Amino acid sequence: MLAIGNFTRSSSFRVGVLLTSLALVAILFIVYFWRLASSDVFIREASAAVDAETYAFTLLHEQTGIEAVISNIKTRTLPSLSPDSKEINASHSFTPSRLIVVLRDSENQIVAGNYPLWPIAMGTSVDSGTSFTSIINLPAFTGGKGSTAQDSTSYSFSDSTNSILFEEVNLAGYSLFVGRNIDDLYSAQWLGKTFGWIIIALLCVLGAISFAVALYVVKRINRMAQTADYIIRTGNLEERLEIDSSWDDLSRLAVVFNHMLDTIESAVNNIKSVSDSIAHDLRTPLARLRNNLEHIDDEKLRHETTYEADKLLNMFNSLLRISKLETVHKKEGFCETELSDMVTDVEDLYQPLAEDRDIKLISQLSKIQFYGDPNLLFQAVANVLDNAIKYTPDGGTVTLQLTATSSHVIISVNDNGKGVDEHELDSLERRFFQADKSRTCEGNGLGLSLVSAIIKLHKGKLWFVHDPLMQGHGLGVVFTFPR
Repeated sequence: MLAIGNFTRSSSFRVGVLLTSLALVAILFIVYFWRLASSDVFIREASAAVDAETYAFTLLHEQTGIEAVISNIKTRTLPSLSPDSKEINASHSFTPSRLIVVLRDSENQIVAGNYPLWPIAMGTSVDSGTSFTSIINLPAFTGGKGSTAQDSTSYSFSDSTNSILFEEVNLAGYSLFVGRNIDDLYSAQWLGKTFGWIIIALLCVLGAISFAVALYVVKRINRMAQTADYIIRTGNLEERLEIDSSWDDLSRLAVVFNHMLDTIESAVNNIKSVSDSIAHDLRTPLARLRNNLEHIDDEKLRHETTYEADKLLNMFNSLLRISKLETVHKKEGFCETELSDMVTDVEDLYQPLAEDRDIKLISQLSKIQFYGDPNLLFQAVANVLDNAIKYTPDGGTVTLQLTATSSHVIISVNDNGKGVDEHELDSLERRFFQADKSRTCEGNGLGLSLVSAIIKLHKGKLWFVHDPLMQGHGLGVVFTFPR
């Protein structure tokens, strides 16, 4: 399962957050636009326009009279009455335009305007902010001609109606109807909201997709990183990345990564095979040579030559044992082991050597049950403790600790000896590696390599600590095993 901490620290998550933040800003902008473009705002704007027109006609009537109002209506609107009679001119289609103006006299006859009949002033009152205005539905006029303006049977109207926001005023016996078609405003509002919802849905989908892609990418990258880290920690080159798809670039990268691991594994196995074959083939003739050296008459020469032969035999035996631990992974000797008893045996073995050199050997051991190979663990601890005593000066200190946490078992061996330079700590597990400060001492550089192989067989990890006792020098070797 992907850890949320790793996810939030990834660049993919940050890109997802950026895209989602932009989507949220766009959604807020759309909501703000809806607020501005709400029906109340539209109606207020339309009502303000009707109020302005009504005020203009009222002011014109007060200053110049009704004839100026009639003339202004005829010039500003569609032709509705012929100049010489009160007969409707049907040569135009009198559908309600954006602005509707109708003027009638005291006898209810249409005098001027762009609608053939006097609208029935019935509707819903609306507070425009400054005055009360009403909304009615008027049928759209499509044509026709009547002898009088009120002869409604002579005109043709469509089945569709228009919503008209209007105001009616009295001009010295004349009635003036001023209205505005607000259907286009409703249509614009509906269109804006519809597209707004579509855009919000698309932005939400974009945000979800961005997070899904981020989660997918981070999960795949984490899986690749974990596999690579496992291979580095355990040295198990047989591990491969899981490939569950083939359509994305990460899957193709995983395929290339697996091919690279195949090549590396083959090369490493070839190298190991050559070194193991050399060690195996030379061990037998070297053993015969060592036996022949026993027949040398010169005692000093016999001792020196057999000693060197024994060193070579130990080196070859160590190489073969390391190879066996790394490749075969035999676990026949695994059983429940009391680690404190095993570590105590190692301590008892090296206590006399420490006393001979006046080295203080301090142990702190806890009772811990562990499933492992006691013989191999004994050898690993013994190798490390042997090194610690070997490289600690007379009168020095070596500590041996066995502790446990809820998830790990920890064995540590610390000394205040020569120590190792910090830049060399990562190389201590390499075969035949010897730190500069230890080259004057005996050894073939395979002891810690063997320890590392034993620890990896138990799925543990080997750590090296510079100056563990805080005396300016010394080396700490720590084993950690999962419980």
